[in-house]
Amino acid sequence: MRYLWEALLAAEAERIPEENLRFIHAPLGSGYMELSLPCLNQTWLEDGGQREDVSIGVNTYYRFYDIFHDVFPPDSIDFPALRESLTNLSLHMLAQNDIRRGMTKEDYHKRLLTKEIMEGGFGETARRVFLDMSRKDQEMLLGGWLNSFRVGSTLSVFLDMIHSLVADSIVYHSNEYPDEVLIYTGLRKERKLEQRIRFLIDTFLDIRYRVEIFYEHHFGIIGVEETMRIDEIAIC
Repeated sequence: MRYLWEALLAAEAERIPEENLRFIHAPLGSGYMELSLPCLNQTWLEDGGQREDVSIGVNTYYRFYDIFHDVFPPDSIDFPALRESLTNLSLHMLAQNDIRRGMTKEDYHKRLLTKEIMEGGFGETARRVFLDMSRKDQEMLLGGWLNSFRVGSTLSVFLDMIHSLVADSIVYHSNEYPDEVLIYTGLRKERKLEQRIRFLIDTFLDIRYRVEIFYEHHFGIIGVEETMRIDEIAIC
């Protein structure tokens, strides 16, 4: 990490609330890096620690000399707590400006949707499922969710979400019974997986659809030898 915005991204990846980050002026920081961290090539903020606040040293003169050159003169000793608080607040605002500078409209909407999810606006199940996802899966979910807001609940969006977020999955849509959907995944049934699939069904699929889920063992299809294995098929 070298810049302020990288510290915010690292905090998000490590699920450290931004309010727990405390930026402090580092008078002896490197003249070649904005952040003053214990390790030169450090890519993390916490190494398994459980502290409430994470202090991050910043060379405030690296990019923001015009802002801070009067805040930390060499002989200043007055109001240290006030100067530290103002510095922390200012650096948080500058870091947020850095991040927003490269944001698209969709990125902004994803950030708002994430905030709504984390605050429980879509229920506790949605929050738990979201927190259990990797950063890549979260981005896929947010993109699909925004797409569903634009086009409504459609089977195509649901299929995309299942294939993207449920490993080794196949979705069957019956031509004879258009309201019937069968979902198969080669993964073993367990609580978090079941919760994720149910969440995707409730979020992206119209209520008129009847869904059956098969875990680990595929149901038998006459004429498809790969699915007709003794003791390895589910009965549909």
